[in-house]
Amino acid sequence: MEFALSLVLPIFGIIGLGYFAVRSKLMNDAGIDGLDAYVFTFGIPALLFRNLSQTELPSSLPWGLWISYYGAMLAIWAVGSLIARFVMRRPPGDAVILGFGGGQGNVVMLGIPIVLTGFGEEASVPLFLLLAFHGLILITLATLLLEMTRAQAGAPVGAGHILLQGFKASAKNPIIIGLGAGIIYGQIGVPLPSMLDKTVEMVSLSAIPCALFVLGGTLTRYHIRRSIAAASMAVSFKLLVHPALVFVLTHYVFGLDKLWVATATVLAGMPTGVYSSILANRYQAAPGAASSVVVMGTGLSIVTLTLLLMLFLE
Repeated sequence: MEFALSLVLPIFGIIGLGYFAVRSKLMNDAGIDGLDAYVFTFGIPALLFRNLSQTELPSSLPWGLWISYYGAMLAIWAVGSLIARFVMRRPPGDAVILGFGGGQGNVVMLGIPIVLTGFGEEASVPLFLLLAFHGLILITLATLLLEMTRAQAGAPVGAGHILLQGFKASAKNPIIIGLGAGIIYGQIGVPLPSMLDKTVEMVSLSAIPCALFVLGGTLTRYHIRRSIAAASMAVSFKLLVHPALVFVLTHYVFGLDKLWVATATVLAGMPTGVYSSILANRYQAAPGAASSVVVMGTGLSIVTLTLLLMLFLE
């Protein structure tokens, strides 16, 4: 337990520092937004590019990994939405958001730092194979479902249009570009010139601490407001059910390598990301519950992530 805590506490310490910086007015929202833009546009893409360009990829497509992680995620989303709709009697849009909160994790700002810190660069391949489709699948599907549940004043937005926009957004996403560029350059087999490699390395080293600091700063924008019962359901699904189901599928069903099992399981245990609350506010679908899910999940994940890391590291 001591080893797991030595990994988790410094990570949440930086998150707490970012939270304190904004709460104490040492930094304002504009400063956090600027740092967020740097992390998303340069820091994380540089980290992904450098790691993947130096990593050997598997010779076959990892269907077992993808089915385990995304199959579990979509199943939890569906079950959570059905419970919210028919047991809690929430409107369709609210049900979509609550199910989404049970499946969508903070895999970039928190997932990348914890997985790479805990398991080292060897975890880069399974981690980045999962990240490659995370945003495309979740955000596109969530937008499609929310558009279907929202009454349209004019002509409804077609599913094809939403899917096309999702693919376009993914193609422009700096994180996806970093992933793709790293894979392509790694296959070329030519090392970066030393000066350029040093520059990319310095930028990539800044990614993890800056991402954690930004996460802490943005958490000041979210609060435990209401709908505690609904939020508790989503948090339980995200922190407990999702990683448990991924572990069963990766370990017992597909028999994946231990490192791949650990990476997928811990990534599944990430708390709900802030995009859940952003979507909820945009569509006015359970915005209070979504905010509560983000705050409650992030706070409780200090315990659950420590336990998950203990499972694989000790």
